[in-house]
Amino acid sequence: MEPYIWDSLKEICERERLSLNEICSRIDERRGEANLTASIRVFIVSYFRTAIGNRGFSEDGPSPLLRKALDDAVPMD
Repeated sequence: MEPYIWDSLKEICERERLSLNEICSRIDERRGEANLTASIRVFIVSYFRTAIGNRGFSEDGPSPLLRKALDDAVPMD
């Protein structure tokens, strides 16, 4: 992936207090037949779009924002 994508994913990890492996594993578990790299990109866009729609981020650890972005980007069957 491109450096900007990695930077964005690392920022999400910091905000959510999760490791890169934890977030990528969550995406991987939900992606079905979709490509993992594409699913990660969609997750990143969904995460930040949701944050903008909610006018900010939670500072209290794993957030509803993380769950919503996962649900929107890579819904479980």
